[in-house]
Amino acid sequence: MNLRDAFFVTFSFIAIFSGFLTVSRRDPMYSALSLILFFGAISGVMMILQAPFLAMMQLMVYAGAILVLFLFVIMLLALRGEEVGGERPWPLQLLAGTGCAVLFGLLSAAILRAHFSGGAPPPVPEAFGSPEEVGKSMFADFVLPFEIVSVLILAATMGAVVLAKKHLEKPDGPAGGEGDTGHVAGGGH
Repeated sequence: MNLRDAFFVTFSFIAIFSGFLTVSRRDPMYSALSLILFFGAISGVMMILQAPFLAMMQLMVYAGAILVLFLFVIMLLALRGEEVGGERPWPLQLLAGTGCAVLFGLLSAAILRAHFSGGAPPPVPEAFGSPEEVGKSMFADFVLPFEIVSVLILAATMGAVVLAKKHLEKPDGPAGGEGDTGHVAGGGH
């Protein structure tokens, strides 16, 4: 194992671990922070795979813009501990863990079978990961999915604003509850 392979394995394990932390944390802020680590590890994997443009775009677009949007929505909603919910029942956790392990085993078996089948992997094109190839692919082959994702992100942001507005309109305690007219006692002269 050379140094490149060691870095690849290290970044891959960091990505797997931080991905697990992202989906397993109950607090959305901790999930978002784990997602930052995941995006950084994926960017490192892309650098090792000789796709520096994709690695930088991963950092700028996902770790920069998209994650800032996530954090904005999380802070806008300002969820309290009781609104996040408690732990899931242990049978459900066991079922989810078993399902993930089975899926991981199936994917690993398929990858290993393809690797040990004797055929060499196809060569990587010379311009793979270049800005020109990414632009051609994104705006020619995948223009519809690109636009659908942008509309979904816009709809999610608008939904978060609506939820936050409803959350802000709810009274928090007895001071803003029923029967409170907003007048200061003795100030009606």
